[in-house]
Amino acid sequence: MVVAPLDALSVQDALPMPTPLDWVEAPMVDRICLLRQGVPASWVRQAEEATGLGRSTLCALLGLKLSTINRKLNQKLRLSPDESERLMGLQRLIGEVEVVVRDCGDGQGFAAGRWLASWLQRPNQALGGANPASYLDTAEGREQLGRLIGAQRSGAYV
Repeated sequence: MVVAPLDALSVQDALPMPTPLDWVEAPMVDRICLLRQGVPASWVRQAEEATGLGRSTLCALLGLKLSTINRKLNQKLRLSPDESERLMGLQRLIGEVEVVVRDCGDGQGFAAGRWLASWLQRPNQALGGANPASYLDTAEGREQLGRLIGAQRSGAYV
């Protein structure tokens, strides 16, 4: 994934949201550059579609203010770097699910975003019975969730 500076593009004409796999496999420097610039608010809609979660639920899980996100969507603005990191952290988790499925066999027809949305809302023994969704609003929490997803390769946690 090569990141074009968003300053060179109007937000309306911004690049489409990278696929989860592209985001996971992109060079770290490209991801950080894009996060620092802020991603288009329109990418929230794509995350809604990928996960099947409504905007209010998605915002609540990520610790984003719904009114702020709606305003930025209506005005075709970028998300702040913090908002961008939270949204793209979710995209990264979807990508990590796709990597596990790809590495374990045929993922044809598997909807990683929908699976993740369901997994996030079920109690998890590795988290002391907490729902993984309760960890989505912090970088440390998203990192831990990524490790849990990776551990599923061996069947260690479900």
